[in-house]
Amino acid sequence: MTDLKSLIQTSYPSMTKKEKKIADYLLKHSEKAKNKSISEIAAACGVVESTVFLFAKKIGLSGFKELTVLLANSLKGFLFEGIDEDDDYLSITKKVIESNIHSLRNTSKFIDLEQLKGAVELLNSSEKTVFFALGGSTPIALDAYHKFLRTPLNVEFNLEYHMQLLRAGKLTDNACAFIVSHSGENPDIIRITDILQKNKVPIIAITSFTNTSLAKVATYTFISTTEELKYKDAGIYTRRLAQMLLVDILFTLVMIAEGDSSIPYLEKLQEAIYSTK
Repeated sequence: MTDLKSLIQTSYPSMTKKEKKIADYLLKHSEKAKNKSISEIAAACGVVESTVFLFAKKIGLSGFKELTVLLANSLKGFLFEGIDEDDDYLSITKKVIESNIHSLRNTSKFIDLEQLKGAVELLNSSEKTVFFALGGSTPIALDAYHKFLRTPLNVEFNLEYHMQLLRAGKLTDNACAFIVSHSGENPDIIRITDILQKNKVPIIAITSFTNTSLAKVATYTFISTTEELKYKDAGIYTRRLAQMLLVDILFTLVMIAEGDSSIPYLEKLQEAIYSTK
């Protein structure tokens, strides 16, 4: 079962102001909220009951009843303990590790097997796969490009934004675009996405939020949940391991799907690596 925190996080950017009031209330007052009725939660948030019901639907639940079940069961240990000034190295290390472990577990709960199958089939059937990413997402796309070079797939990646724009403009529906974007709303990434759409290029996306501009147009979308450790009211986000997990899963499935044909590529890669020693 996906926990309520992750459902709220992945939908938060697309929520209305009133829905965000409910989300913030549930995040901050989970213990109180789990024993309240829909009318009591509505009153506490200054909204009508129907808004609470629509909020439950917005995050993918059937209604308020399912919301109360998640409140009762999955909000235990809801928020990670923040990092304090008095924490020693061991305490900080444990908190960072636990935060990343929780992010990986929640990301795994969002994985749709049908989406995985479709994405792997798309990757294996495309004439070319081009990776797109900017800013903090660039290292993830670079890691993905490095991994998929080991496969029989024809892959490309360029770090420079304008080169990515030009590459998007030359792709056709026989290719595949692989986009990594935390927000799914970066204006430059959306500009690339618009070009890909015009060219009818199928898109595989790794992002942290549902109902964003990127998630809405992607052929296959994979959600990497984001955890937050608090330090002096500032958030320290942990998401890269979750994004890399999704890359690793897709890479492994592609390699297995290719069967024996992938072995020569691995052998050639090893030869190339050994030659540099």
